[in-house]
Amino acid sequence: MFDKSKLASLTHGDRDQLIRDFMTEYGVSEPTAAMATSLFFTIASAMSEDQAEQEFQRAVMQSVAQGESWATEFIQAMFDKRLPGFRVTYQRALTTGQDPAVALVREHGLPAAAVAEVVAVLNSNSSPAAQPTGERTQQEAPAARPYLADVTCPSGTVKVTVDPTVTTPSATVRTDDKTGPSADAVVRSTVSLDGDRLIVRVPETEGIGGVTQVITSRSGRTTVFQSAGTVYGSVTGLRIDANGNMTVGDFSGGVASSPIEVLVTLPAGSGVKVDSHNAHLEVEGPLAVLRMDTHNGHVTAGVVGRAKIDGHNGAYTFDAIQESVDIDSHNGHTTIGTYSGSDARVTTHNGTLNLSVTPRATGRIEARTHNGSIHLRGVRGRQDLDVRTSTHNGSVHKN
Repeated sequence: MFDKSKLASLTHGDRDQLIRDFMTEYGVSEPTAAMATSLFFTIASAMSEDQAEQEFQRAVMQSVAQGESWATEFIQAMFDKRLPGFRVTYQRALTTGQDPAVALVREHGLPAAAVAEVVAVLNSNSSPAAQPTGERTQQEAPAARPYLADVTCPSGTVKVTVDPTVTTPSATVRTDDKTGPSADAVVRSTVSLDGDRLIVRVPETEGIGGVTQVITSRSGRTTVFQSAGTVYGSVTGLRIDANGNMTVGDFSGGVASSPIEVLVTLPAGSGVKVDSHNAHLEVEGPLAVLRMDTHNGHVTAGVVGRAKIDGHNGAYTFDAIQESVDIDSHNGHTTIGTYSGSDARVTTHNGTLNLSVTPRATGRIEARTHNGSIHLRGVRGRQDLDVRTSTHNGSVHKN
């Protein structure tokens, strides 16, 4: 590829040479090589070379999702060329007990949508280009475009699975209860598909106010929060028994309703948006976009392209963030296994932040907390990063 500083002086001969290089390197047709060249020059003229490489891959994958034939040919050829290296990384991750998707992101810089495709290929031990011309498996059909799961669920758990073998999204709302408030809410829930949006609406569970308590010590260093559904009995923030024993955060009685689960399955490259009060979000498989608005909800996810969370109480854990992350909470602990993006912002009042930065990361990293520690790895000596940190009661570690 060409350095950005040379783009302005590139001649038609340079462009023709890159077209020939694409044809020789990947064995693609001349029209496909010309489209790829034009796309790359457009992207590279607006950003650094490292960023351009990642954006180029993302843009090509988006073109594949839109059913553009040149992009499909290019991706198939690129997979064939790079598949041996992907396979080595994949096998090494499996034998050492690592997540193969995370390893592929870390070692090859693949976009989230591409990771799902590569894992599917390696699982089946075949290549996308192995299909005869004019024939497509169901997975490769244009219908397998990315979707956005738009979920409203006041309480319970939203479980999202990204499956590269499916072509259309699906959702199920369930509970273990046969009767009662949770069962009634499941019956009144709706699931619909509107274009590229899978819409799931779970109503408030009638008669269940729930209980949420937050206890913070005077130093601000100890925060306890819990939530439950229908509770009968007593709920206390501090209890002292006849022997002088003290219990912080206790309730007696029981929970009368089983939780609600929303089970969502999405094709590769998809995203999810969740609005909730007490619901948790669990994601299995690479996700392009994650958006969560919650009061008391945890988030657990693997590889995510872009993530944005507005919460109050919760723990937010990601194996990898590839593009950007924006988290704002009051009592929240954030852990990001690897970060390779260009814009990171994590702020909380009570909570800790643990983030490991890869060499591919660029731009701003902002981490702020009032009561809590900040641990940033991979930032020491990085002049290409704009790192901003602050804490009142806590410590900041950069290495």
